[in-house]
Parts: sequence; C-alpha cells; structure tokens
Amino acid sequence: MDQKELNTRCVELFQSPRVMQKMWNPRMFWEFGRKLNPQAADLTIPKVDLEELEVLLSAAAYVDSQCAAAVNAREAGRADFIRRAVQSGQRPLLRSNQVSAAA
Repeated sequence: MDQKELNTRCVELFQSPRVMQKMWNPRMFWEFGRKLNPQAADLTIPKVDLEELEVLLSAAAYVDSQCAAAVNAREAGRADFIRRAVQSGQRPLLRSNQVSAAA
C-alpha cells in the first residue's frame, strides 16, 4: 500500500464512530494549516508515521490492522505495544513521519 492509500485508510478510520468517541483532534496526526474544522480532504500531510497511525486507529476502531506486521517487522513488538496502549485507554506517542521530517 502506498503512502496516499495508507493516508486515505487512516482518514477513513479516523472518521469511524469508535475513533470519534476518543475525541482526538486531527491536529495531533496531520498538518492542515490554521483551519479550525478540517474536512477529510484537508488531512493529506501526516505528522506521524502512517503505518503506526493505522495500527493505532485500527485498534481504536476495533478492526484488523493492515500494517501491524510491517510495524512489528521494523521494530519487534511496536504494533503490539500500540494496540495494548489503545485498548487500555492511552494514546501512545507515535514516531514522526519521515517524509515530512525530510521536507
């Protein structure tokens, strides 16, 4: 899955009712300027690693993650840690997005 498709999946997960109950501000995960109420189309520049964000949002939405294996392959146990943290009511710190960090 390329970065654009992955971002689209993250935006869709972010809009799911279970994730919305967490009342997370999209500003924690995406850059979108000074807008107060961003629309889904505004969420195109991720601040955090998209694979880790997908794991976090999947856990919050109670759906299977498509990126957990890749995250665990990069760093053993990282996706499992993120899932457990979300399940216990926490929001773990995610790694910075390498693409935006290089820009």
